Amino acid sequence: MSLEKESKLQQLYRSLPEGVVAPSSWLSANGYSPQLLYRYVRNGWLVKVGRGAYVRPASVLEWQGAVLGLQKLAELPFHIGGLSALNLLGYAHYLPIGKENVVSLYGEPKPPAWIKQIETLSFTFYKKPLFGDLGLKKQHTSIRDWQIIISSPERAILELLYQVDDEGITFQFASEIFESLTTLSPRVLNELLHHCKSRKVKRLFLFFADYYNFSWVKHIGKEIDLGAGKLQIVKEGIYDKNYMITIPREFNA
Repeated sequence: MSLEKESKLQQLYRSLPEGVVAPSSWLSANGYSPQLLYRYVRNGWLVKVGRGAYVRPASVLEWQGAVLGLQKLAELPFHIGGLSALNLLGYAHYLPIGKENVVSLYGEPKPPAWIKQIETLSFTFYKKPLFGDLGLKKQHTSIRDWQIIISSPERAILELLYQVDDEGITFQFASEIFESLTTLSPRVLNELLHHCKSRKVKRLFLFFADYYNFSWVKHIGKEIDLGAGKLQIVKEGIYDKNYMITIPREFNA
């Protein structure tokens, strides 16, 4: 290997931590041509993990490395949300984030093909509910000083409630998660609820807030628009007239 190529490879290793996926767009922007990447793969200096995505050899590829490649290197607006964010923040203990089978990612763009081609990892992508950048935060990872973008617990619970239906997350499961949310920020919640376009999410959230009656509940605004019409959340449930939803019979006050 020539000194020039060796220096280029050393530069790559300095800027790309082990275990982080490097998309071809980032590599190209940093001066690594397809021909050079082909040579690196052929010589075992990089490993291809999907179409247009690479990692350093001998890397243990975990979900954090893939998400950092998506967020920090590809600069795509996806974030960890819903149940995955709540797990990561310690509010749900059913599926530890490092061992869960599927990681929930939220964002409007079409995800790149490479992240779905990583055989050892599994991601589910959601587009709704939409809140822009409201309620997002940065979380430290175990990779250098790099951080990932995740939902705050206030945003994550709304994202999770969007999935409550007969084929998704059950009403009972959502209730068990909600029971752990004793220290939410009313300011963040009020802002998110006013931007929320989903009748189901707002009604479910306010029902559970009343049901558990945590100290922060009294600071939630009363002028939230719940929309019109009844919503069936569960089959063969009973109707809650306050929030115009059907609920399991055991939740009837």
